[in-house]
Amino acid sequence: MPGRGFQMRLPPMHAPAELRRRIVDAVAPANVRIVTIARGSLVLMVHGLCAVEPAQRSDCWIEAAGGTLDADDASALLHHWTTGAPVGRGV
Repeated sequence: MPGRGFQMRLPPMHAPAELRRRIVDAVAPANVRIVTIARGSLVLMVHGLCAVEPAQRSDCWIEAAGGTLDADDASALLHHWTTGAPVGRGV
């Protein structure tokens, strides 16, 4: 599930990753699909997730070797990469 963060050391920015989204069918609420929105380097997927409209971010996450990032994790990781500040949350 999204939001567990990386349990070990941080992956490199160029690590392969996928941006995914949960889509709920409006006609049949029990019908939930998970789709891959994009594949590429972790840094690109993090930027992509941070660019998603705030109201839709809870339905999106990043899957990469070593863990899953939700929008808060992605924001913390991006902040770490750009400032060198310690990473918060579960990342």
